[in-house]
Amino acid sequence: MKKLLAILLAVMLVISCCSCAADNSDKQSSTNEPVTSTQTDANVDNDDAGDIIDDGNTNEDVASDEASSEENSSGDKPNNSKPDTTKPDKDDNTSSEDTTTKPEKPSDKDEQEEEKEDEKPVSSAGDATCSHTYKKATCTKPKTCSKCGKTIGSKLGHSYKEATCTRPKTCTVCGTMSGNALGHNYVLGECTICKDYSKSYCPKLYFTGDMSKITDPKQTSKKIECDINFEYRSRGQTVDGAAKIKIQGTSSTQYAKKNYTITLYDDSNYSSKKKLDVGWGAQSKYCLKANWIDKTHSRNVVTAKLGAQMQAKYGLFNVAPHNGTVDGFPVEIYINGEFHGLYTMNIPKDEWMFGMDKNNPNHIVICGENWNDPVLFKSIPTDLKDWTVEAGPEDDATLQKVQRLVKFVKDSSDAEFKANFNQYLNFDSTINYYIMMNCAWLSDNAGKNMLLATYDGKVWYPTLYDLDTSWGTHWKGTSLYNYSSGVVNGSNSLLWQRIEKLYKKEIAARYFELRQSVLSKENIMAEFNNFKASIPKEVLDRETAKWNTAEHPIPGYDISQIEEYINIVFPRLDNRFSGWK
Repeated sequence: MKKLLAILLAVMLVISCCSCAADNSDKQSSTNEPVTSTQTDANVDNDDAGDIIDDGNTNEDVASDEASSEENSSGDKPNNSKPDTTKPDKDDNTSSEDTTTKPEKPSDKDEQEEEKEDEKPVSSAGDATCSHTYKKATCTKPKTCSKCGKTIGSKLGHSYKEATCTRPKTCTVCGTMSGNALGHNYVLGECTICKDYSKSYCPKLYFTGDMSKITDPKQTSKKIECDINFEYRSRGQTVDGAAKIKIQGTSSTQYAKKNYTITLYDDSNYSSKKKLDVGWGAQSKYCLKANWIDKTHSRNVVTAKLGAQMQAKYGLFNVAPHNGTVDGFPVEIYINGEFHGLYTMNIPKDEWMFGMDKNNPNHIVICGENWNDPVLFKSIPTDLKDWTVEAGPEDDATLQKVQRLVKFVKDSSDAEFKANFNQYLNFDSTINYYIMMNCAWLSDNAGKNMLLATYDGKVWYPTLYDLDTSWGTHWKGTSLYNYSSGVVNGSNSLLWQRIEKLYKKEIAARYFELRQSVLSKENIMAEFNNFKASIPKEVLDRETAKWNTAEHPIPGYDISQIEEYINIVFPRLDNRFSGWK
């Protein structure tokens, strides 16, 4: 009986050992920790305590069996049990008396790896996924994770802006270009596609309406006024409206190609004036110069520019847009779609040329209209026919102011003339006028065409106007003066006779001062060449084709003649004024 019990106990011990080994294997797979033999034995002891069977044996038999069980638990396993090959942990202090399994403490590296695993988001299926950081969709790629490359949705696709003259078809989102630029299609210097202007572009005035009465080569009346519509086009500027236009000038009214004065209005009701700013402030009135006797179209404007530089040098007419002189630029004129000619669009001899207030009765501009004695300061005017009023009131008060000036020049003694000069005439402006008259051979400006401006009704400022007869050119433009000798000193005018007689030293000092700056050959020729460069060759060709006919050929001389004039006349002037120092 004892032997049977011993066998039964041994079988139960084997079963218990196998069960413990299986439990430890499960724990090891979940914790990655080895199971020691000591732990296994402890489990066996624990199992044995719960598996004792009371089969009626005596106490001695049980004690003998327990002694045998204790002997096996000390390390001797039954021969049919699988030995545990797992090495015990060196630091394991578990005794054979423990009744529970103590797992091994995980390493720091294991803890970090477990934390990283915990940080990963888990999908609904329980799988670890990327914490996506998406880049926005582009024309060629959908929305894309920058970490794992996962995409969402579709690419945007290109949104092309149509090709232009200078740029191919271009995506407005990413800038990708496709194909080629259209290229400009220039007609009259203006692109028909984008309205860009070529480097050789010339501003244009388009007139529509009946202008036949004032374009007739034989028409001379300045009283005929035509109502038209206009459109002005320049670089980046287009202005349109209604206008009133009439012939302008004196002797120039006889020429086939006319000068014009134009006043702009908002519409054909002509109740509100249109303002157009072409560089001198917004204005409504302009002068269109045909420059008939000067095929370069430069003499009038460039000579005025030199005069303005002189005035600016001495602080004169600072309130005026161009220091009290005209200014202008080339412009093409088209009438009912047909090219009419090359002109210059100029500041008119008006209040705004001098920065004047038309409501101030002392703001006055007069112009010598002819070569009569009142204009030459040889007789006192009785009306305002020889000296015409260009700005200010045309009344008896203005006439009295003109009479006061002429009487002073005509009747004062030399001593009175010098002593009281600044009460009647501005000295700097007067001396500058005299010097420019000599240098540019202004034979048509010593009396006729001279402007006199006053801001207080007392002191007058001589200023230049109508300067196409200059630099040796005859007033008809068909010939040259003999400038190999002689000078233009305004000797017909009593005013210039007295200036020359009484202010020789002052004139000489001012002349040589200006010859080092404004009136140097280099500055003069630079201004003429710059203006020449502003007129496209194709525009000059159109002008020639339109006006250079057997019936009325274009007169005038080119710019090389001006350089020739300077080389001949200026050394003689240098010598003349050297004797006045």
